Amino acid sequence: MGKLIIIGGGIQGCTLAVHLLKMKKIKKKDLMIMDKNDKPLQNWTRCTETIAMPFLRSPSVHHLDVNPFSLEKFLKKEDYNKGHFYGYYDRPSLEMFNHHCQSLIDEVELMDCWQQSSVNGLERNGDGWIVHTDKGDSYNSEKVVLAIGLSEHPFWPEWAHKAKVKKAKVHHVFQKDFPDFDELIPPVTVVGGGITAAHLTLKLMNLFPGEVTMIYRRELQVHSFDSDPGWQGPMYMDNFQKNKDYQSRRKMIFDARHKGSITKELYLRLKKAEREGRIKLVKDEVTSFSVDTNTLHCQSGLTQNTGTIILATGFHSAPPGIEWLKNTINQERLHCAECGYPIVSPATLEWGEELFVMGPLAELEIGPVARNIAGARRAAARILQAM
Repeated sequence: MGKLIIIGGGIQGCTLAVHLLKMKKIKKKDLMIMDKNDKPLQNWTRCTETIAMPFLRSPSVHHLDVNPFSLEKFLKKEDYNKGHFYGYYDRPSLEMFNHHCQSLIDEVELMDCWQQSSVNGLERNGDGWIVHTDKGDSYNSEKVVLAIGLSEHPFWPEWAHKAKVKKAKVHHVFQKDFPDFDELIPPVTVVGGGITAAHLTLKLMNLFPGEVTMIYRRELQVHSFDSDPGWQGPMYMDNFQKNKDYQSRRKMIFDARHKGSITKELYLRLKKAEREGRIKLVKDEVTSFSVDTNTLHCQSGLTQNTGTIILATGFHSAPPGIEWLKNTINQERLHCAECGYPIVSPATLEWGEELFVMGPLAELEIGPVARNIAGARRAAARILQAM
């Protein structure tokens, strides 16, 4: 029996693994990371490359390593110029951040702990857990950490589902089988108003100048981060943690998130591109799509002819992994809030005996930053206390 299985090898799971190994909380032989991809951070890499994101939204102190200033040291060590940090918060370039991630993965030899498997079941067995996969394999472990992200559950509006069934050229930017960009048929319409939609629109305008439209439901929201920096510390988290009503916590998280927002420089780039006639920005809501005529219909009555539709509509709000976790929740009587998300130990994020969570599954304890890199670091620090 192994000592620990981490289910999920994205930003969350890899952050925890790096911290465990570098702080000698576990030996490499006792750790397994299970993920359906063949290498760490594969979803992260695919998604960020698809939208051509030049800089992260997070500041330089948010990364996978233990030392908060590791990325700044890496810049000097690897001879990156200061242009790889952007703005007041030193937001790192995607290139440097990914290089830093890979250097950590190599340093702790994370691939020696990697098990490419798709998990479809989890059950308690005596003093440990059995993790089941869709290939029929089972793995035993003393402890399990659920580090599952939302990237497997992109949100498709109902009209887009109907269009997809009728073989329309509609895609979600985060679907795994997203086509090559040179296969897209212009004009191209991006549906969404957040940071993903903005990056994607700016990338597409270089491929199809004058033939890209971005449609968004409300005025473009400009924020430096996806929640106020006060959520990084006690300013807001003290009141959040004192509040023991989980329905109220859910509302606090919802209200705190700047969902569908973009940074100031992205806003300025979009507006400049619009003035130059390279893109079209439309504030409206898509209600349907006529496949026969390739026409989008909007709430205002506007119609938009399009060759390809790309959704940048985010992810479902349901807890990730809930389909295969239902049996575990029932058998082990695991506590969930009304929203379906876990109620866990504040100190260690323990959901059931020797079962821990991080990422979206930990957000009722970690708060609005749970899903991002800052949340991964915060969750890792708490889980390490139980190791």
